[in-house]
Amino acid sequence: MATPTPGKQASVQAVATPPASTPFSSSNHLPYLAFSPYGPQSVVPSPQQVKKSPATSQMMLNNGTTGSFSGNYDSPSAAMALGSISGLSELGLDALSGVANPRRDDEEERKRKMDLVSEILKQDPGRVSELGIERLAKSVGLECLWEPKIVGENGTGTLIIAGSTLALEIDLDNNIVKSVSLTFPDNPESVVRHIERANGILLRDLILQKNESPLTKKLDRFSKNLKSLATLDKISTLPSVNCHEAIAGIYESLDRLFKWESQRLKPEEGMKIEKKVMCVKSGKPIMHARDKLGLSLDYWQDMWRIETKTEGLTWSILIECDTITPIVYTPLRVSKNWISAEVEKKPLSNEEMIMASENYPILDWLEPENTLLPATESGSIAEDGQSSNQKLPEVMFIAKFDPPLVVPGSLAAQIYDSVQAALDIYQATTYDGLIFPPKQTEKICVDSRSIFREVSVPIFSKTGVKTTRVHKVGLHFEKIDYGRTLSIIPFSHPKQLVHMLPALRQYALMTRLLLNPYDSLSQPPTVQKSSQHSKRDEFELFMSQELASEETSTKIDIIVYTHPFPRLRVLFPFKKRIADVHFEIKLNGNVEVIAQNILPEVSPEKSTDKIFTVADLGRMLEMTENLSIWIEYVKMRFE
Repeated sequence: MATPTPGKQASVQAVATPPASTPFSSSNHLPYLAFSPYGPQSVVPSPQQVKKSPATSQMMLNNGTTGSFSGNYDSPSAAMALGSISGLSELGLDALSGVANPRRDDEEERKRKMDLVSEILKQDPGRVSELGIERLAKSVGLECLWEPKIVGENGTGTLIIAGSTLALEIDLDNNIVKSVSLTFPDNPESVVRHIERANGILLRDLILQKNESPLTKKLDRFSKNLKSLATLDKISTLPSVNCHEAIAGIYESLDRLFKWESQRLKPEEGMKIEKKVMCVKSGKPIMHARDKLGLSLDYWQDMWRIETKTEGLTWSILIECDTITPIVYTPLRVSKNWISAEVEKKPLSNEEMIMASENYPILDWLEPENTLLPATESGSIAEDGQSSNQKLPEVMFIAKFDPPLVVPGSLAAQIYDSVQAALDIYQATTYDGLIFPPKQTEKICVDSRSIFREVSVPIFSKTGVKTTRVHKVGLHFEKIDYGRTLSIIPFSHPKQLVHMLPALRQYALMTRLLLNPYDSLSQPPTVQKSSQHSKRDEFELFMSQELASEETSTKIDIIVYTHPFPRLRVLFPFKKRIADVHFEIKLNGNVEVIAQNILPEVSPEKSTDKIFTVADLGRMLEMTENLSIWIEYVKMRFE
């Protein structure tokens, strides 16, 4: 075999065929480079130059070609895998460690965002329509069934919403509700008795009112009432535990007490007995009132001592049921005998005879037996005196304050202790901060707080002419006290609610007295520029007798005390001096004047006219429930 010589090798290389020209070759574009507005950069690169593989790019780097991973690699991960990113080792990061760290799962992030959107959409129940009502019923766990109309009849059909304890039939005609019928199958008469009131509320929630359109009628109110029905239906365990029957049983006992107290009260002129029992005694129970389904115990009403065309705000406690929380509470009991048929306890023990009085008799509260239901084999609980195959229901009574009531921390602790509930001692809220939430621009002081507003108060002259006067009110909390907002508490017996009513009325009136000078019509204090008049203008006004004495504003200071008792100290100008009156807000919303310098000491024997006493000052504030109006009355009456 012949060995190739260098001469032969050189001759082979000399006759090599030149590469074929392609449309992407740069040599084909050379004649046109002079006419291109972009110069040589307008040459179209070859596909091999547009996208290189990591291996090719690495070979170019090894041959001295410089470049970044964004221009030479398909992805940053490929560049990191090959260790081409400079500077990572100096930062203590290995090139391969970036690939090893898992990034956030896109599917998990997408699910989180979808859940967030779903929660936002749930806040709006939608509009009244066939699909809207059906969708809402299914979302709260109720079953739906459409019953079409008979051939020849107008209308879409009837939507039947059913649960284990209730059935709701809604007749619709082209997305417009015509009638509503709520029924409680196999329920006692105490539950069925109140169906008509419930049907009226549900129909008002769905039917078109005046100036309403099918395109704008919303399901807001109906949604709240349907959720209330669905909650009671879901936690009921038939046949032993029926939450509708349990709430109706509490109503029967409280209504028996309400009627008994109404018969004992003597009628007073200008005051309804029912309203006095509600605001002074054990409250007024009512089923399905104020567009809300369920039982409410009304215990206070603003301006209840004065008969007006429009009633004031009603303060009530909504009685509902809920599942027992991990903290142990007394379970629900189904009974209508929470108080005896005679209501008043007789005979009394020696201790009870000392405590009893004509205004506060001893009530004969009863303790119903526990309500039991069959237990599963794995979850059976043996109770004292009970069979081991039965257990207590995991349902309890709850009381919702409507509206929520702000009370001092000491009273909140007493209320929670009376129902064997735990109070969060780490919640550092203040009484003044809950009633008047501080603004962002307000300077916070830990020891005291002052709030200033200007209020326009309507006043009437002796001839009946109505005018207004500006009050510059300063509200001062000299000592900051802890506070709590009563919203929801558990309870096991209705007597626990009745016992706390006097204290609730005390702070319902206290809240009203503090908020009335700071209603929506009040304004922050303003600095007014004094108007300047020339001597000629003042003389002309004086000669024409048109110079009216400018009414100066009245400066009022109110000092608030919450410990040991709720008290208000009111200071205002009176007869060229400062009037100083101390009020104490007592139980059941009674007002007592404990100090004053307005009324002179007059002996009843020396006066033939009707004497205005200190007690009358307190009763006047009870009637008006407004310190600004009370001040104007005192100034008009005694100045």
